[in-house]
Amino acid sequence: MSALLFALALLTVLLLVYMGRYSGRVRAEESRLIAAPPEAIYQRVSDLAQWQAWNPWLEHARGARAEADGIALAWDVPHVGRGSVRQTRQTPSRALRQRLQFALPFAYRGRSDWRFDPAPGGTQVTWRFKGRVAFTLRAFAATVQGATALDLRFGLDRLAATLESTPPAYTLDYLGVQEQRAHAYAQAHHRGPLDKLAAELPPRIKEVREQLATAGLAATGTATIHYLKTQLKLRIVDCRVGVELPADAALPNGLKLQQQAAHAAYVLRYDGPPEALELAWYQAMQRLRIEQHQPHPQLPPYACYLGESAPGRRGVVHLYLPLKT
Repeated sequence: MSALLFALALLTVLLLVYMGRYSGRVRAEESRLIAAPPEAIYQRVSDLAQWQAWNPWLEHARGARAEADGIALAWDVPHVGRGSVRQTRQTPSRALRQRLQFALPFAYRGRSDWRFDPAPGGTQVTWRFKGRVAFTLRAFAATVQGATALDLRFGLDRLAATLESTPPAYTLDYLGVQEQRAHAYAQAHHRGPLDKLAAELPPRIKEVREQLATAGLAATGTATIHYLKTQLKLRIVDCRVGVELPADAALPNGLKLQQQAAHAAYVLRYDGPPEALELAWYQAMQRLRIEQHQPHPQLPPYACYLGESAPGRRGVVHLYLPLKT
């Protein structure tokens, strides 16, 4: 055996051993109270012809054609995704079991279980998924699992919006690529749990404004969060919390002046409570992939709050994903 063939064989064995360390399992579960009776929700979920309005995997292709034959639904949309749903077990108004299979953007498949439990104010709807990724993706199972959890959560929100008489909890408007001028920000570092950002960021923004006001500087500039690093497995975020200022401002101790060059960015307008901002970021990044834009290698994504933010209170936030030009 030549040295090259031996090296290739060794690399193949090492890759198989490395991939074998991962189970490839994907487990996700989301639950939501929907203000509608179990019968109405069950009918909407079990009728695959009605999935087009709320299917989370077709958020960016609502007008695409999906094939439904009563017990199966399939879609294949370039750059968006390819997948299918098949009914396997039904308990009218109480439970539903389906098989889900995806080829794009990730290759994985598994079992989807629904429960519809009567609750004060409507129905507690639980959507659970158990499956595995393809062998070649085993090392990325945690990423697929995180994405699946967000898909289930977003799907339940969209499902609720089709059934409830009240306005949806939040809206997303994809504004496309826009040119951004250069900015300067007075910023402070923040590190905290991803699940607590909605509660922790508003007081941090207030602290920065108070520091600026105490130093006699304008404190009314747009509040902006630059996301430096997100550790999805640990659910930890490192970011800079800041307020826009003139580029020549002299800052008090504890704040740093960060300057950002002019650039192009993909922009999404989010209108809703801060608790659902993670879903907005997820959909913005999906749109970036679908429209085949490349993120900027040096400029981090950032969010501008067009008004004061507070947990549970609706507000408008623009999300920016700087692009490589």
